[in-house]
Amino acid sequence: MTGVRTKLVSGTALIALAIASFAFSYLHLGRGSIGIAFLIAGLKTLLVGVFFMEIGRERASFKLALLAGVLLVAALLGFVASDVRLRGAPPLPPPVTQAAPAV
Repeated sequence: MTGVRTKLVSGTALIALAIASFAFSYLHLGRGSIGIAFLIAGLKTLLVGVFFMEIGRERASFKLALLAGVLLVAALLGFVASDVRLRGAPPLPPPVTQAAPAV
């Protein structure tokens, strides 16, 4: 019975986090909104992985592969964030477009 109760509690937490995510989408938090969205998404991922997928019971090789995937995604997100932060002005101005002559 404890397994069913654990899944009900974690499912309720997932629903609460989804509602919180929806509520925060309407608040204007500036730059903090992305951080809060990633935090909520990370918590939901953790709940699903631990309680529903039962990753804690998997073999060490599976956990190592999962860790490698998580580190890869984190590195790629870091590269994207650094690119956006360090990006300068474009080297060329956008082309000027002119209206086509009427026929």
